Amino acid sequence: MQDIDFFVPSEYLTNAHIRDKLAPIKLNRYGEDLLFFVFYSNPGDVLQLAAAAELYNRDWRYHKEERIWITRAPGIDPRMKTSTYEQGTYYYFDCQNWRKVAKEFHLEYEKLEERPHLPNLISLHFNPAQHG
Repeated sequence: MQDIDFFVPSEYLTNAHIRDKLAPIKLNRYGEDLLFFVFYSNPGDVLQLAAAAELYNRDWRYHKEERIWITRAPGIDPRMKTSTYEQGTYYYFDCQNWRKVAKEFHLEYEKLEERPHLPNLISLHFNPAQHG
């Protein structure tokens, strides 16, 4: 692909001038829809990591093989639970249709992503314990 050089008005180039003046984003204040939006619309960005960390705080886990976010269905305990897996009804986030879908899963813990690690500077801004 070829880079295209084009003129951008200076009024549009505000990030460098205002980014240090902006209040930190407090993702713990936002709903899951916005967190999923931030996660899927910022691939490879620290915002994606921050959204993933907040989803993790809310008991969502990222399944590495299925490439989906998954959480236990509220009020429904797993039918079977061992030290390596559990089985039961879970919600997964269907990003194609932008909704939570209930489904039976055999969930192996090793296939779930660990909690994302944020760079130290960013974790101060996104730490729910410090910003309530």
